[in-house]
Formats: sequence, structure tokens, C-alpha cells
Amino acid sequence: MERMIQALFTSETAAFKGLQEIQQLHTSHDISLGESYILSKDDGGAVAIRSAKDDAEGYTAIGSGIIGGLIGLLAGPLGLLVGIGAGMVAGAAGDTLRAEGVSDYLDKISANIPNGKSLLVAHVWEDWQTPVDTVLEPLEAEVHRFEIDDQTFTQVHSELETLNKDIRRAETEYLSAEGASQSASNERLLLLKIKKETLLNKLSGNVVHQERQYHQWVDHHHSHHLDFGPDKVMHDKEKRDLLEKRIADQKARLELLRKNR
Repeated sequence: MERMIQALFTSETAAFKGLQEIQQLHTSHDISLGESYILSKDDGGAVAIRSAKDDAEGYTAIGSGIIGGLIGLLAGPLGLLVGIGAGMVAGAAGDTLRAEGVSDYLDKISANIPNGKSLLVAHVWEDWQTPVDTVLEPLEAEVHRFEIDDQTFTQVHSELETLNKDIRRAETEYLSAEGASQSASNERLLLLKIKKETLLNKLSGNVVHQERQYHQWVDHHHSHHLDFGPDKVMHDKEKRDLLEKRIADQKARLELLRKNR
């Protein structure tokens, strides 16, 4: 249900149209929308992030506390999603975000975007694929999806397990080493522990971000759901039932996050 969608478009105009369509699906309660980004590559191969929005934070922004929440842990299909750092200028909601040149992380993110095309990346909760596919199909988008849990936590926990093994091995080497060798072992051990601490902090930040996102989704949909009646937009019973289930599922995920902190 909770997924990252990557949609490749033949033009920047089509990508922005696709973003608007997905935002409308969120407004009409067909999906829940969180982070969204548009990355464009010109004919010469230069890349820019044209748009970024994080509804869990309530404003448009780029920064380690926001993009580091989910995007910083992802490595999805097409190899596009890797960590994003500083180096961007954030404007008000709807303003363009432009990089001052192409940095290393933009090179990695955009490695598989063909020249002259744009990529829409959106964090969504969708009950089924039809609404998003229906609005993006006329725009000739190439759509890819992956589950957040599969690509985020499985990968990071695997990395933590490997680090823990490396730390235990380095501790054993340090205790048996002498002189210069012991100093080198101690330095390696220290670097491994710093790397582990950095990853744990990243995971902690991810949990905080997800909690904000679930709260935002639940509050947004629940506040509108309370007003649903025979004369309201959300009059279709099947749609109301789907929304009720989505709210319940998001609350359950929030409770699970709290228990596992």
C-alpha cells in the first residue's frame, strides 16, 4: 500500500502535469500523497531538481531533515533514489528548486534518466493502482513502483547486521594486535562505530519523518471524512469504505512505529 512511484516523462511539462494529477488524487482522497519530486535532464545531460514538496513538513523544502527521512534510505528500481544532501535553494510552495551545477549526488540520482526527459518521484499510499495509472497513462508516462518496507528497512537492517559483524571482528583484531598494528585496528574500529552511529541516526530520523507523515495523512483524510454526507463530494460508499480502511491502516502503521522505537 505504501509505495514510492517513479514515473518517467518525455518532457518537463508532462512531468509537472503528472504531478498536478497526482496532487488532485490526494485532494479527492483517492490516494495519500507525501514527498514528491521532479528531476529533469536536458539534452546535454545536465540535471536539475525542478520541484520538491514534503507535506509531512507542511512546506516546500530540501534539507537533510526532510529528504533524509525516506529518500535518503531508498535505492529503488532504475537505481535513481540515493541520499540527497545540501546544496539547493528552497523557495515557497510551488517555486522551482534549482541546483547550482550538478553535484555528485545529482549524478547518482539521475544516472538512468535519459537525456531530455523528466522523472516524477512520489511517496504515496494507494489502495489500488488504477487511479494513478489512469491519470498518468494519457501523459505516456513509464511508471515503476516499489514497496517502502521492502526497499527501505530490509536494506538498512541488512547493512546494520554487516556493520555489527565487522565491528565484532575489528574488536577481536584490536585486542590481539600490538604496536602500530593495534593503532591501525583501533582507527578502523572507530570508523566502523561512527558509520553505525550515523546509520542509526538516519533510521531514527526516518521514524520521526514517517510518524509525521502518517499523522498528516490521517488528520487530512479524517478531518474531511467527518464532513462526508449525502450532499458531499465523497458520497460513493465504496470510496468511503476504502478511505476508512486506509485511515485504519495508517493508524496501525503509526502504532507499530511507536512500539518499535
